Amino acid sequence: MMPQLLEVWNDTVDPKHLIGGIAIGVGIAVPAYLISDQYFASRGDETLGHSYALLIGIVGCIIGAVITGVLFKPKRVITTSDSDTRNRQEILDEIVEEYGDLGDPRELRPAVQEEVRALGLFDALVENHEARAQEKGGEK
Repeated sequence: MMPQLLEVWNDTVDPKHLIGGIAIGVGIAVPAYLISDQYFASRGDETLGHSYALLIGIVGCIIGAVITGVLFKPKRVITTSDSDTRNRQEILDEIVEEYGDLGDPRELRPAVQEEVRALGLFDALVENHEARAQEKGGEK
């Protein structure tokens, strides 16, 4: 049975793991800060000692976060669906209606064209641009 999950800061968490993670973080960071504060205070400059102790407390937080990340794996379940049956041209038409003409993708810098090709959108963008150019030509 799947445990009850919560959404915290747009992430899905198990409440028990959240409490455990907080306990680990506090259990490492607070003693690290307090012990180092005592140590540096006994060594001389108290203001500088507090600063170093705070830095060590922050390092303790990072160590606690790493330990928590290793112990408690993510609970995200990513699903994809093909429920959107519209084709790319319909979606591109909606984008053009909302944001305006996208322009000719062949005029993009080569690096950007490469990224658009990697996404599999280059041909669809060219087709959309040419169809819009023909529409504009036919209206005049």
